[in-house]
Amino acid sequence: MKQVFYIIISVFFVFLSQSISAQSDEYDDYTDDSDQAATSFGHWDLGLNFGLYWPSKFHAGFYDGSPENVNNIDYVLNNQYWHDEIKTALNVADDFYLRELPTNMRYTTAFQIGMYFRKTFDNYTGFSLQFDYSKLTASDFFTLEIDPQPSIGKEPDIRIYPIWGIEDRINIDLLFSKYFKTNSKMIVPFFEGGLNINSSFVKEHKIQIENLTYSLVNVYLNGGYVPGSGQNTYHVQQGGIGWGVSAAAGVKLVFNESVSIDPGFRIYYQKVKLEGYEEFKPSFALFVRLSLSDFFGGGEEDYTDEEY
Repeated sequence: MKQVFYIIISVFFVFLSQSISAQSDEYDDYTDDSDQAATSFGHWDLGLNFGLYWPSKFHAGFYDGSPENVNNIDYVLNNQYWHDEIKTALNVADDFYLRELPTNMRYTTAFQIGMYFRKTFDNYTGFSLQFDYSKLTASDFFTLEIDPQPSIGKEPDIRIYPIWGIEDRINIDLLFSKYFKTNSKMIVPFFEGGLNINSSFVKEHKIQIENLTYSLVNVYLNGGYVPGSGQNTYHVQQGGIGWGVSAAAGVKLVFNESVSIDPGFRIYYQKVKLEGYEEFKPSFALFVRLSLSDFFGGGEEDYTDEEY
């Protein structure tokens, strides 16, 4: 996935540099006289999105290891063989117990990158299709209570250990957009909204206790881990396709006929396909678009020296 985006970025910046070089001289000649030229509407646009994505904390609950979750901490702690390994690593005199599950499981802010295609008409309305990718990490801590040595008045030993999940998420948005004229040809506010399709793929869900790391994904299906038994393991795919809506507001900063930078703020109201957490919840993103207008040619008008 990352390699695809690197290729897209490289191709985009090649066309961007060529476009700036070709347009910079002639843009100076007609920018004062042509609103259409200054705002580059009536064209097909291609662009890159860069931003920060704040997914819903609710959906991060999928990774908190609760007993009711498909991936849970008891799957590891209740396996006798892993339990014995952990006792050895903890160097306990008697036994240990799960004291507290994570209480603040959440996604860290993630980088978002993508691309979009947009058709904008002369009446300042348009439609666009965009794809954005993020690698998400949800993390928190749980605690184990270690039985104290048999000694009068000795306090229990409570230790803190990490739990985390890693997820790939793609947001696909089919959007209607509206631009608003201002006194400045270089600054064009916009609003857009439409349908969101999202795809989530769980790549990793683990805990670490001392120097031991365990996956909470049961790859043995109905069986449990038994050392030296030659058990078969299975590929378990978690995640899937969800949907919702998204809306954004921002400003199109027009630098010349072909190039603009569009910063904005987006709100998602989306249902994510994570088992047990398939509810509609809000997520947010801050983004900046690098837009190349008339990338596919065939603009609504041709600009000649006689017109300006």
